[in-house]
Amino acid sequence: MSAFANDAQLAELMHLELEPVGIYFGNTEAVCDLDAKPDRRNCVVPFLMTAAKGRSCSMTEETCNCVGGKVGCCFGDGFERGRPTIHKMLSQGYAEGEAPPGMPEHLRVGERFYCDESLGQLWRDALPISERAYPRIVFAPLSKWGEIGTPDLVFAFANPDQISAFIVMLGFHNGRACNTIVPQCAACQSIMYAANEIDSDDPQAVMGLFDVSQRRPILANLLSMTMPYKVWQDMTRDLDKTFFHTHAWAEIAKRLA
Repeated sequence: MSAFANDAQLAELMHLELEPVGIYFGNTEAVCDLDAKPDRRNCVVPFLMTAAKGRSCSMTEETCNCVGGKVGCCFGDGFERGRPTIHKMLSQGYAEGEAPPGMPEHLRVGERFYCDESLGQLWRDALPISERAYPRIVFAPLSKWGEIGTPDLVFAFANPDQISAFIVMLGFHNGRACNTIVPQCAACQSIMYAANEIDSDDPQAVMGLFDVSQRRPILANLLSMTMPYKVWQDMTRDLDKTFFHTHAWAEIAKRLA
Protein backbone atom coordinates (compact mmCIF):
# COMPACT_ATOMS: atom_id res chain seq x y z
CA MET A 1 0.00 0.00 0.00
CA SER A 2 1.24 3.49 -0.85
CA ALA A 3 2.39 5.59 2.09
CA PHE A 4 -0.20 8.17 1.07
CA ALA A 5 -3.05 5.80 0.17
CA ASN A 6 -5.34 7.21 2.87
CA ASP A 7 -4.60 10.74 1.67
CA ALA A 8 -5.66 9.76 -1.84
CA GLN A 9 -8.79 8.06 -0.49
CA LEU A 10 -9.84 11.23 1.35
CA ALA A 11 -9.37 13.32 -1.80
CA GLU A 12 -11.38 10.76 -3.78
CA LEU A 13 -14.25 10.66 -1.28
CA MET A 14 -14.41 14.45 -1.40
CA HIS A 15 -14.47 14.36 -5.21
CA LEU A 16 -11.75 17.01 -5.34
CA GLU A 17 -11.37 18.02 -8.97
CA LEU A 18 -7.91 19.41 -8.28
CA GLU A 19 -5.25 17.49 -6.39
CA PRO A 20 -4.39 18.50 -2.83
CA VAL A 21 -1.06 20.32 -2.88
CA GLY A 22 1.74 19.45 -0.49
CA ILE A 23 3.81 22.45 0.61
CA TYR A 24 7.42 21.81 1.56
CA PHE A 25 9.42 24.46 3.40
CA GLY A 26 13.18 24.65 2.87
CA ASN A 27 13.26 21.82 0.35
CA THR A 28 16.34 22.01 -1.89
CA GLU A 29 16.33 18.42 -3.15
CA ALA A 30 13.06 17.92 -4.99
CA VAL A 31 13.39 18.01 -8.77
CA CYS A 32 10.34 19.95 -9.94
CA ASP A 33 8.53 20.16 -13.24
CA LEU A 34 8.62 23.95 -13.03
CA ASP A 35 10.93 26.32 -11.18
CA ALA A 36 9.94 29.98 -11.06
CA LYS A 37 12.20 32.35 -13.01
CA PRO A 38 13.21 35.78 -11.70
CA ASP A 39 12.66 37.59 -15.00
CA ARG A 40 8.87 37.54 -14.73
CA ARG A 41 6.32 38.45 -12.08
CA ASN A 42 5.39 35.27 -10.27
CA CYS A 43 2.10 35.26 -8.39
CA VAL A 44 1.89 32.34 -5.95
CA VAL A 45 -1.70 31.30 -6.69
CA PRO A 46 -1.01 30.19 -10.30
CA PHE A 47 1.86 28.07 -8.96
CA LEU A 48 -0.52 26.44 -6.48
CA MET A 49 -2.95 25.84 -9.34
CA THR A 50 -0.16 24.34 -11.44
CA ALA A 51 0.62 21.90 -8.63
CA ALA A 52 -3.05 21.09 -8.13
CA LYS A 53 -3.20 20.16 -11.82
CA GLY A 54 -0.35 17.67 -11.44
CA ARG A 55 2.96 19.48 -11.90
CA SER A 56 5.38 20.10 -9.05
CA CYS A 57 6.91 23.57 -8.87
CA SER A 58 9.15 25.68 -6.68
CA MET A 59 10.05 29.23 -5.71
CA THR A 60 12.92 30.94 -3.94
CA GLU A 61 12.84 34.39 -2.35
CA GLU A 62 14.30 35.84 -5.55
CA THR A 63 11.77 34.20 -7.85
CA CYS A 64 8.83 34.80 -5.52
CA ASN A 65 8.98 38.42 -6.59
CA CYS A 66 5.59 39.64 -5.38
CA VAL A 67 6.16 41.25 -1.98
CA GLY A 68 2.89 39.89 -0.60
CA GLY A 69 3.82 36.50 -2.01
CA LYS A 70 7.12 36.57 -0.15
CA VAL A 71 5.18 37.14 3.06
CA GLY A 72 2.65 34.44 2.20
CA CYS A 73 5.29 31.86 1.31
CA CYS A 74 7.22 32.49 4.55
CA PHE A 75 10.22 34.28 3.06
CA GLY A 76 10.23 36.77 5.91
CA ASP A 77 8.86 40.31 5.85
CA GLY A 78 8.66 41.08 2.15
CA PHE A 79 6.63 44.19 2.93
CA GLU A 80 9.43 45.75 4.96
CA ARG A 81 11.93 45.10 2.18
CA GLY A 82 9.75 45.80 -0.82
CA ARG A 83 6.68 47.84 0.09
CA PRO A 84 6.82 49.36 3.58
CA THR A 85 3.77 51.51 2.78
CA ILE A 86 1.52 48.49 2.18
CA HIS A 87 -0.89 49.85 4.84
CA LYS A 88 -1.64 52.78 2.54
CA MET A 89 -2.25 50.56 -0.49
CA LEU A 90 -4.60 48.31 1.48
CA SER A 91 -6.63 51.27 2.75
CA GLN A 92 -7.41 54.55 1.03
CA GLY A 93 -4.36 54.91 -1.17
CA TYR A 94 -1.59 57.46 -1.54
CA ALA A 95 -1.63 61.21 -1.51
CA GLU A 96 -0.28 63.00 -4.56
CA GLY A 97 3.41 62.19 -4.97
CA GLU A 98 3.49 59.50 -2.25
CA ALA A 99 3.00 56.38 -4.37
CA PRO A 100 6.07 54.33 -5.36
CA PRO A 101 7.26 55.10 -8.92
CA GLY A 102 5.43 53.11 -11.55
CA MET A 103 2.63 51.92 -9.25
CA PRO A 104 -0.54 51.18 -11.28
CA GLU A 105 -3.41 53.58 -10.76
CA HIS A 106 -5.72 50.92 -9.30
CA LEU A 107 -3.20 50.37 -6.49
CA ARG A 108 -2.32 54.05 -6.06
CA VAL A 109 -5.93 54.84 -5.18
CA GLY A 110 -5.99 52.00 -2.64
CA GLU A 111 -7.69 48.62 -2.47
CA ARG A 112 -10.07 49.98 0.21
CA PHE A 113 -9.85 46.93 2.47
CA TYR A 114 -9.54 49.26 5.50
CA CYS A 115 -11.14 52.62 6.13
CA ASP A 116 -7.83 54.29 6.98
CA GLU A 117 -4.13 53.50 6.92
CA SER A 118 -3.84 53.09 10.69
CA LEU A 119 -6.09 50.04 10.46
CA GLY A 120 -4.04 48.74 7.55
CA GLN A 121 -1.01 49.07 9.82
CA LEU A 122 -2.79 47.11 12.58
CA TRP A 123 -3.40 44.31 10.07
CA ARG A 124 0.24 44.30 9.04
CA ASP A 125 1.55 44.37 12.61
CA ALA A 126 -0.51 41.28 13.47
CA LEU A 127 0.82 39.10 10.63
CA PRO A 128 2.56 35.90 11.82
CA ILE A 129 5.67 36.59 9.71
CA SER A 130 7.78 33.48 9.19
CA GLU A 131 11.07 32.52 7.56
CA ARG A 132 10.30 28.80 7.28
CA ALA A 133 10.58 28.72 3.49
CA TYR A 134 14.27 29.53 3.13
CA PRO A 135 15.95 28.72 0.84
CA ARG A 136 13.16 27.22 -1.30
CA ILE A 137 9.47 26.36 -1.16
CA VAL A 138 8.05 23.45 -3.15
CA PHE A 139 4.45 22.83 -4.18
CA ALA A 140 3.64 19.25 -5.21
CA PRO A 141 0.42 17.41 -6.10
CA LEU A 142 -0.61 14.49 -3.93
CA SER A 143 0.36 12.10 -6.72
CA LYS A 144 4.01 13.18 -6.25
CA TRP A 145 4.20 13.11 -2.46
CA GLY A 146 5.63 9.61 -2.69
CA GLU A 147 8.63 11.01 -4.58
CA ILE A 148 9.20 14.03 -2.34
CA GLY A 149 8.05 12.93 1.09
CA THR A 150 5.68 14.12 3.78
CA PRO A 151 4.66 17.76 3.26
CA ASP A 152 4.66 20.41 5.95
CA LEU A 153 1.27 21.76 4.87
CA VAL A 154 -1.58 20.63 2.66
CA PHE A 155 -3.40 23.18 0.49
CA ALA A 156 -6.64 22.22 -1.28
CA PHE A 157 -8.83 24.12 -3.73
CA ALA A 158 -12.44 23.30 -2.87
CA ASN A 159 -15.96 24.28 -3.84
CA PRO A 160 -18.73 24.98 -1.28
CA ASP A 161 -19.76 21.32 -0.96
CA GLN A 162 -16.16 20.26 -0.39
CA ILE A 163 -15.53 23.11 2.06
CA SER A 164 -18.54 21.81 4.00
CA ALA A 165 -16.97 18.35 4.06
CA PHE A 166 -13.68 19.77 5.31
CA ILE A 167 -15.41 21.68 8.11
CA VAL A 168 -17.18 18.54 9.31
CA MET A 169 -14.12 16.31 8.98
CA LEU A 170 -11.94 18.72 10.96
CA GLY A 171 -14.10 18.05 14.01
CA PHE A 172 -14.61 14.32 13.41
CA HIS A 173 -11.98 13.24 15.94
CA ASN A 174 -12.18 16.09 18.45
CA GLY A 175 -15.88 16.92 18.80
CA ARG A 176 -15.36 20.67 18.44
CA ALA A 177 -17.46 22.97 16.29
CA CYS A 178 -14.64 25.45 15.61
CA ASN A 179 -11.47 24.07 14.02
CA THR A 180 -10.85 26.65 11.31
CA ILE A 181 -9.63 30.24 11.20
CA VAL A 182 -10.62 32.63 8.42
CA PRO A 183 -8.12 35.50 8.26
CA GLN A 184 -8.45 38.48 5.97
CA CYS A 185 -5.26 38.27 3.95
CA ALA A 186 -3.87 38.01 0.44
CA ALA A 187 -4.79 34.90 -1.51
CA CYS A 188 -1.51 33.09 -0.82
CA GLN A 189 -1.10 34.24 2.76
CA SER A 190 -3.17 31.40 4.20
CA ILE A 191 0.10 29.50 3.76
CA MET A 192 1.74 31.79 6.33
CA TYR A 193 -1.19 31.44 8.72
CA ALA A 194 -1.17 27.64 8.36
CA ALA A 195 2.59 27.58 8.93
CA ASN A 196 1.92 29.40 12.19
CA GLU A 197 -0.22 26.42 13.26
CA ILE A 198 2.47 23.77 12.69
CA ASP A 199 3.98 23.94 16.17
CA SER A 200 0.69 24.46 17.97
CA ASP A 201 -0.50 21.81 20.40
CA ASP A 202 -3.96 22.33 18.95
CA PRO A 203 -3.47 23.27 15.29
CA GLN A 204 -6.29 24.62 13.16
CA ALA A 205 -6.96 24.75 9.45
CA VAL A 206 -7.07 28.01 7.51
CA MET A 207 -9.79 28.88 5.02
CA GLY A 208 -8.63 31.21 2.30
CA LEU A 209 -8.83 32.79 -1.16
CA PHE A 210 -11.05 35.62 0.10
CA ASP A 211 -8.78 38.27 -1.42
CA VAL A 212 -11.18 40.13 -3.73
CA SER A 213 -8.23 41.50 -5.72
CA GLN A 214 -7.34 37.92 -6.69
CA ARG A 215 -10.82 36.46 -7.26
CA ARG A 216 -10.11 35.75 -10.89
CA PRO A 217 -12.50 33.76 -13.14
CA ILE A 218 -10.61 30.51 -12.50
CA LEU A 219 -11.49 30.83 -8.80
CA ALA A 220 -15.16 31.68 -9.32
CA ASN A 221 -16.43 28.63 -7.42
CA LEU A 222 -13.37 27.81 -5.35
CA LEU A 223 -12.00 28.67 -1.93
CA SER A 224 -9.09 26.98 -0.19
CA MET A 225 -8.30 25.01 2.93
CA THR A 226 -4.70 24.96 4.17
CA MET A 227 -3.48 23.04 7.20
CA PRO A 228 -0.48 21.35 8.78
CA TYR A 229 -0.07 17.85 7.43
CA LYS A 230 -0.83 16.38 10.87
CA VAL A 231 -4.29 17.99 10.70
CA TRP A 232 -4.88 16.62 7.21
CA GLN A 233 -3.60 13.19 8.27
CA ASP A 234 -6.00 13.09 11.20
CA MET A 235 -8.89 13.46 8.76
CA THR A 236 -7.73 10.35 6.87
CA ARG A 237 -8.36 8.06 9.88
CA ASP A 238 -11.56 6.02 10.21
CA LEU A 239 -12.84 7.05 6.81
CA ASP A 240 -15.16 4.03 6.81
CA LYS A 241 -17.05 5.59 9.75
CA THR A 242 -17.59 9.02 8.20
CA PHE A 243 -20.56 10.76 6.59
CA PHE A 244 -19.00 10.00 3.22
CA HIS A 245 -20.91 6.71 3.45
CA THR A 246 -24.31 8.24 4.17
CA HIS A 247 -27.33 9.06 2.04
CA ALA A 248 -26.72 12.79 2.55
CA TRP A 249 -23.24 12.73 1.02
CA ALA A 250 -24.40 10.39 -1.76
CA GLU A 251 -26.81 13.10 -2.85
CA ILE A 252 -24.09 15.73 -2.81
CA ALA A 253 -21.65 13.42 -4.58
CA LYS A 254 -24.03 13.19 -7.55
CA ARG A 255 -23.38 16.82 -8.41
CA LEU A 256 -19.64 16.50 -7.74
CA ALA A 257 -19.09 13.41 -9.91
